[in-house]
Amino acid sequence: MKPSHGLLVLLTVVGCLTAGAAHAAADEAAATPSVEETKAAEAVYKQWLKRVRLIEIRYLRSGRPSRFAEGRKQIRAIDDEAAVGPMVDVLYGPKPRYRGLLIEALTARVSDGSPPAQAYLQEIAVGDGSAAHRRRAIQGLKACGPDPPTDRLLAHLALDDVAVLRDRAATALADLGDKRAVWLLAGRLVTEDVRLVVGEGRRSPQHFDIRARMVGVPTFRRVPWGAVGPDGKTPAFIELPEVAVIDAAMPIPRSDRPPDGPHYQRVRTKHPGVLAALKALTGKDFGYEEAAWRKWLESPGAEKVVPDWQPIQLKK
Repeated sequence: MKPSHGLLVLLTVVGCLTAGAAHAAADEAAATPSVEETKAAEAVYKQWLKRVRLIEIRYLRSGRPSRFAEGRKQIRAIDDEAAVGPMVDVLYGPKPRYRGLLIEALTARVSDGSPPAQAYLQEIAVGDGSAAHRRRAIQGLKACGPDPPTDRLLAHLALDDVAVLRDRAATALADLGDKRAVWLLAGRLVTEDVRLVVGEGRRSPQHFDIRARMVGVPTFRRVPWGAVGPDGKTPAFIELPEVAVIDAAMPIPRSDRPPDGPHYQRVRTKHPGVLAALKALTGKDFGYEEAAWRKWLESPGAEKVVPDWQPIQLKK
């Protein structure tokens, strides 16, 4: 049986991510920084962390608008790429005002071509719990010019197990106009998920109706970046987000006949965000009929709208 083009696309994504990781690992092994270089990079990180933290303590914590405005001015004036990670460490957290300021600072760095800032904005566009902040992150990516970075967004759409995050990635890709995502979007229109419908507790069984999945504010973990500093030796770092996903369950009174254990069912879920992205990128509307979308994508007319597939590589 010959695999469909859409399946080949997804396999290409997975294959390229795997191959990209292997090449990145080989490159990293070949250019592993010395202990002294690592210590120097960490020292620079700590210096910037202290400076940004002092700005936060002296100005941003103040309840006076004038003090916050001064702190905002100082944060936006930072133009060293080595300060991107420390700014995220200090500003990205539960306070929406801080996160908004961080997005402003990252947008300024994106305009200068900072790869870490580009990566952070893509992750915030998917992982932040605030729709307003996600929109601002997308607008920040547009500051890169007519060809904004979307590699991490494409990876979320292709590989993320959480439907909420895939839908957010689809929205961002449509807003950024990346038509390379069309094949992936067609494969994510309707997904089949396993859902818990009946659970059994220790004392009494209950029925559960899983209505939604809530995504919290992400926290970041620090990992090496797949590039080196301007001097060709200093390693760089980036914190990737870890998003807490919570199933929102509504308990329903137990039935007269206790269930004999937990029960699951397969459900087909339609994703309006993915459909909206497909409409925006193609100007077509075949609803949730994946076969109709694929038929059109394989037609000669689609070649004028959708570019040839370009494999993506997820940077570390």
